[in-house]
Amino acid sequence: MAFMIPIIASASTATLISTGIAVATAYAQVKQGEATKKAYYSQAEYKRLEGRVEAVKAKEEGIKSLEATRKALASVNASARAGGLEPTIGTPVDIGTFNVIKPGTTDFFTARDNAKLALSSANAQAEDLRFAGRQAKKQGYISALGTLGSSFATMAGTGGPGTTSTGMTGTGGYSTTGPYQASAYTGYRT
Repeated sequence: MAFMIPIIASASTATLISTGIAVATAYAQVKQGEATKKAYYSQAEYKRLEGRVEAVKAKEEGIKSLEATRKALASVNASARAGGLEPTIGTPVDIGTFNVIKPGTTDFFTARDNAKLALSSANAQAEDLRFAGRQAKKQGYISALGTLGSSFATMAGTGGPGTTSTGMTGTGGYSTTGPYQASAYTGYRT
């Protein structure tokens, strides 16, 4: 950072103001990236909770299908008894098994699978949103670094006061001795 002191000391007011604005812009870019990350994380939490709600709804549907199966099976048994048949053998068992229990359990297992899918889908969407948030934060930092780098390059590129104000020739206001010799700055004002 010590190398910046001669550059800052020789910079014009307009250059210093534009550099100050660039620093403020960079700060705003970092804050915007962090705010965007926070927004994505909030959306991710909402998606995760939404998935849990869907899973609970699917489980409730599975429970309802089991209750309906139990009622239908009781109805088959009652009808068989009322008709004078033994409900535990023969046709009533076949009707109960193939027309009531099998579809009811299929509905239950489908609902259970739907609950698992709702959770996994919501978790995947939430992770995608969290990733997007991390990327937004990184982009904020990258944009800020680009803004600062561009501003400091512009400030360094202005050189210094030149030959008329210092009396030095061909060096752009820099010393001809030391680590920053004039030969290193041949691309600047001469």
